[in-house]
Amino acid sequence: MSDRQSALSRQAIDRTFATSGSERPDGRSEDGSARPASAPLAIPMAMRPAQSEPISFGRPSSIPPALGERNAQRVISESHVTGRKSPANSSGGTPLDSLQRLLPSVVKSRSGSVLSRGFILKTDHYPSGRALDLDLNVHGAPNFRAPRVGGLNVFGAAQPRTQGLRAILSVLGCRPNINKPTHVVWFSTREEPIVYISGRPFVLRDVAEPRRTLSLSDRAENLEAIELRLKHDILQEASRYGGVVLTHNEIASDSGEGAILPTWTAVDTGNVKTSRELWETMKGQGWNVDYYRIPISPDRPIEDNYLDAYVSVLKTLDPLQTACVFSCGMGAVRTTFAMVAASLVRRKQIMAKGFPDPYTTKGVGLAASLAMHTSNSNSASGNGSLSNSGSGFNTQMESRILHSLEQASAQQDLNKSLLRLTYLLQQSLPDRNSQSAVELLMSQYSLLDNLRKVHMGNYGIILSLLGCLDHGLQAKKLVDRVIDATDQVTNLREDILIHRLKYSLTSMDEVKGEVSLDKAVKALEKYFFIIAFTSYVEATDNFGESFSAWLKARTEIWNQVSFLRKSHGSRLNVFAPVNDLSALSMTGSSGRSLVPGRRNDVAIAGGQILGDEYSDHVVKNRSGVILRESTLLKSDQWLSESHYVEHGVRGAINFRQVPKTKIYALGQPTLEAIDEVVGRVKEAHPSAHRIVWITLREEPIVYVNGAPYCLRREGFSLRNMKDYGGISASRLEVLEERLKDDVVAELNAFGGRLLLHTETSDGSVVPVWEDAGPDDVAVLKEVMAGNKTFGSGVELVYRRIPITAERAPDFADLTELIELVVNESADTPIVLNCQLGRGRSTLASIIIVLIQQWLDLHRRVTVPPTPRTSRSMSTFSQNGNEVVLPSKHRHSYQIINNLLRVMRKGPAVKNTVDEAIEQCAEVYSLLDSIEEARTRAEQATDDKQKRVHATKGLHNLRRYFELIVFQYYLQSTEPDTLSSFENIETFVKSRPVIGTFQKELVTVGINALKPLERAEVTEDMAHPDEVKQVVVNRSGSILSASTILKSDFFSNLQKMTLPERIDGSPNFRRVPLTLNVLARRTSPHMFTTEFVVQDENAGRRVCGSGMPTVDGLRRALLRVDAGPHGKNSVYWTSLREEPVVYVAGKPHVLRLVDKPLENVEATGVTTATVEAMENQFKKDILRELRMGNGRVLLHDEVEERPGVFSIVPLWEPVQEDEIMTPRDVFNVMVKDGYRINYGRVAITDEQAPLPDALWQLVERVREGLSDSSTGDFIFNCQMGRGRTTTGMVTACLISTTMQWSANEQNYVQEDEEEDEEDEESGGAYDSIDGPSEEEAYLQGEYKTILQLVGVLSHGKTAKKMTDKAIDMMQDVQNLRKAIYDYKLKVDACAKGSLKEQKLRGITVNYLYRYGTLIAFANYLIEQRFRSKGALEATFPAWLTEHREITKILERRSLD
Repeated sequence: MSDRQSALSRQAIDRTFATSGSERPDGRSEDGSARPASAPLAIPMAMRPAQSEPISFGRPSSIPPALGERNAQRVISESHVTGRKSPANSSGGTPLDSLQRLLPSVVKSRSGSVLSRGFILKTDHYPSGRALDLDLNVHGAPNFRAPRVGGLNVFGAAQPRTQGLRAILSVLGCRPNINKPTHVVWFSTREEPIVYISGRPFVLRDVAEPRRTLSLSDRAENLEAIELRLKHDILQEASRYGGVVLTHNEIASDSGEGAILPTWTAVDTGNVKTSRELWETMKGQGWNVDYYRIPISPDRPIEDNYLDAYVSVLKTLDPLQTACVFSCGMGAVRTTFAMVAASLVRRKQIMAKGFPDPYTTKGVGLAASLAMHTSNSNSASGNGSLSNSGSGFNTQMESRILHSLEQASAQQDLNKSLLRLTYLLQQSLPDRNSQSAVELLMSQYSLLDNLRKVHMGNYGIILSLLGCLDHGLQAKKLVDRVIDATDQVTNLREDILIHRLKYSLTSMDEVKGEVSLDKAVKALEKYFFIIAFTSYVEATDNFGESFSAWLKARTEIWNQVSFLRKSHGSRLNVFAPVNDLSALSMTGSSGRSLVPGRRNDVAIAGGQILGDEYSDHVVKNRSGVILRESTLLKSDQWLSESHYVEHGVRGAINFRQVPKTKIYALGQPTLEAIDEVVGRVKEAHPSAHRIVWITLREEPIVYVNGAPYCLRREGFSLRNMKDYGGISASRLEVLEERLKDDVVAELNAFGGRLLLHTETSDGSVVPVWEDAGPDDVAVLKEVMAGNKTFGSGVELVYRRIPITAERAPDFADLTELIELVVNESADTPIVLNCQLGRGRSTLASIIIVLIQQWLDLHRRVTVPPTPRTSRSMSTFSQNGNEVVLPSKHRHSYQIINNLLRVMRKGPAVKNTVDEAIEQCAEVYSLLDSIEEARTRAEQATDDKQKRVHATKGLHNLRRYFELIVFQYYLQSTEPDTLSSFENIETFVKSRPVIGTFQKELVTVGINALKPLERAEVTEDMAHPDEVKQVVVNRSGSILSASTILKSDFFSNLQKMTLPERIDGSPNFRRVPLTLNVLARRTSPHMFTTEFVVQDENAGRRVCGSGMPTVDGLRRALLRVDAGPHGKNSVYWTSLREEPVVYVAGKPHVLRLVDKPLENVEATGVTTATVEAMENQFKKDILRELRMGNGRVLLHDEVEERPGVFSIVPLWEPVQEDEIMTPRDVFNVMVKDGYRINYGRVAITDEQAPLPDALWQLVERVREGLSDSSTGDFIFNCQMGRGRTTTGMVTACLISTTMQWSANEQNYVQEDEEEDEEDEESGGAYDSIDGPSEEEAYLQGEYKTILQLVGVLSHGKTAKKMTDKAIDMMQDVQNLRKAIYDYKLKVDACAKGSLKEQKLRGITVNYLYRYGTLIAFANYLIEQRFRSKGALEATFPAWLTEHREITKILERRSLD
């Protein structure tokens, strides 16, 4: 800046400070009066940021200003108040010069717990969000309005200023000191921290994205605690800058986004208030108002209880006596949504009081009046025949009038819709388009028709929802009336179409196109949920059941929500029938191109629909609840999918019996085929008195003239509709009844003819008109009820267990099947039917076979257990050790083998499942289908076909995976009584390692389908390499095919800079365990706390080590004086997740042959499971040792040249007693007299410990601390780096908080209240420039961490303590510096490359680990400060309650 510019700037600043009023850029004061003393003071900058760019003040910084700077600031403050000269004045400077010089560094040197580096306070201003056509405008409260339908006392507004709040409360009549004031309940939905300064709201924002909402928490109590800390930070900053704080003011602009100006604002303890403090102050002054905070972030799921939060308050209020005001930032979408929800609840409440429906249409209202008039006339005229005649005439007249009024109302709605649609389209079309909206719609009739439908809310997903709801059509009509009455600022239904149109008219390579699509999806989701909410409100009497519970009971609705939220495939499909707006996109858009690989049209799957124009018209104009627009009734007989089976039944495709069982399976049968099937089953089992028939169909089925028909979508006629996925049997049967009603209605409408569709041999779907009567239409339940008793007294028991096609059964399906089989005798035949008699019926047959085998095994408990010789591969050797001898060659997959390793008797589980699959494979083999899909995917030349085949293969591999898990559950469960044994859902969820492998199945993709190889040795084939033969033919439970036994001890393991070395115990180090709290006075009234080690040689110690050898373990224990004659005792904790076995005194681990340098991860595996795996691992090695005549094949890692390693196989002769698990080794140490307590906590390498693992460490360290003889805590992982250091830091945090004295505890609490900056850290940096980016990152000042510190109750103290512990344990790895080291590697990679993705994943995991440790430290502090008598929460429970922590840590940002 030149001297002239500087002088001009100072003159401008002087003029600004001299101004007598708080002027806005347009020259007007905020309320027309003189500026108060605390109003903002605008200081112009020489250069202002561009509109679309973030605010920038140089390099980011988190380090507080230097002590000298703060002293200068104090002097400035004093001279400003008292007139005394500061040092700056003595050299010719002024306080204004100082503020101007400080301006660039204020934001980047902030160090508050919430108002920290890189965050600003911005005026809560939305220049473009104000509605200009409201009936009533309130100064200071933009967008204040009420619905057009009166009497419900529901209002909405944007975030008000203080005078706006007073104005609204005055308008609503709740002023102090008046007779019978109205009771006002204010709901704030803001999800970001807000503070009021001099009556004006300010919000916390990221300086890089000042216009983007900063969502920190969706828990009101947490958010309000954050606001209190933010207020404290503001007052602290003001005390440093002479009573002013730097805020940022957004200026209104005609072009949309205005400039954001840094502005100094006067602050004192009296003019800063949090939101709750402001409302509580108003209430204390006599205003009759109550305040509720219900934070709603844009990405918060609607079903996540916030509608319930509204209802919980609204149901306690009198709608005639209490006014409800809802507010958000702009008072737009969230406020309108809340107003609609409240209107629906209050409508129900006032109708319950006997008042009429305020949303009744005119026609209905007049009809009600006519009905009442007719009723009165009848009462007056008695019971004479004349009166009755007149009554009939009046009723007919009333009906005709009502019909005419409804038609007129419908036509009026249509006309309004067309006019409004034309307007919306005109507003959405770009200026460069030469066609007007009218011309466009006139030239595109189909486009007009589809746009008209969706403008009225008739999206395909909405129509599907209406079919699932009781009185769904009425619920939608009511919602539309309420939305239209509450649309002064935004129309929730039109929002969907507006954003959908914007997306279609935006070039798809622009970011704003995706933003529009996201907004359209969210708007559609809101519309979907408010209709569901309306159905809930209408169905409940006293709101005893919550909306979330009501939703959870309706799985079919959840399935539609999943479709709405899908992130794969074409997201446009959710907007049907306007999923394809290519006609609109192409109008006048010759210069607008699509991005390659992106789809802007409908992917038509299934057969081609042929037929005449009349048939198409009928399909497109169907108006039933289930049989609705663009749906077909398609024949359920797929003869092309029929397989040859012996003794087939006509009309029952793929009918067969599972060999050696009483289980039958078939496709959906005709009525005649049902009789034939039951007769055959009875003939085969003459002694049976019951036959159980289970239908597995999830799709609604209706029988017409004895043949089954299913519901399909036009355009997807060969695919099952997924609208009803997960639906319960009872709900599905209700839908089928509605479908039957729709079919009968259509029959009556078309004079006894019904439009059906059938499939030809070439895959085309053609329309067929069939004659039928109402009696010829039936649902499956009625059909089966008609056959309940079948000849000779055989009872046909019908059950419906809906299973989703192409998916594994869910927990509820499996539980139902178990209950059914358990409750039936072993002699009862079971008939299973799905659509084709292939996938689902075969899968259910396998499951029932497994259940019956399980029951049969436990029925024979009286027989002494002996080795069985059956088709199973499991057998026993003479010495009792289990061995596995394959009976035949079967494929396996790496993901399956990974799963088997964490199971007891894993190979036996797999063999049982394989045998059941083969037993049920006459029509469909699950294993063969996986191989077939893989082969076709590999041979496909088209990427789309490759994905289709790969997806099918992965679906079936997932089914195979789930079957193995199910058999694992059966093997682990005793069939006592249904109420006594653990259900499968609890069983699986208590073993999170299963979920880890399920996720791996998704991430690996098509590579998961590759089977593991085996080398078959035959006489006429050359022998493969000996090593390969051994590796690929391994068949142990853990040491399975294509796995190796690799040495855990390798070169370059030892860090050379460590002060001491112990041979065989790599990276051993020993440091103090506990930090002391030291209070350091920074001023006469303030001090800061530090965490220090006062005596390096006193107290307990914490040690770290890599995986030791047996001899190295002895040396390490002797080093800490824990030998047989030592005085010390140690708690040694292994943090290894992967199974380890010692061979000849050295540790070895399991690795995959194609990934020898990568751990075989099983995140979530329990300690008990890992040690069980190690025991089985040991057995596998012993078996291989015996088969190898005293030698075992090992692999070692050899460095050929610097940085290049090779894996070398070697045969090792060993004795059986030289093969030990880690627990065996430590037991030997205890037996030899070493003073050691051994434990294991499984943690995945390079990841944050899971909450359960941290809680286990809490319990273990506390146990050790309670033992006075324990002097050392030793942790180990593989190399003694990441996990070991994490364990050491964790132990330090636990011990530090446990050992706090009363004085130290008081220091911590008072330091948080005073919150003075750390001068020591601030003094290292220049007061103007602040720290460099590198220095800031090395201090852990990432945005994710700063936001985390802001939401934690003791965030600054927790971070300070964690950082000190990390620095004290940094001999091998500094957990904070490791993040930055990897961040530099990520930045150096090509963006999007595989290497960059892998490194980014590691870096994010490191950052997550750091954040988790800070959160864990905060948890420990909270528990230390908890009130007497309060129960201690476990860390997992605490973290679940504080969900905002996980939400912040899951962000993948490295900024």
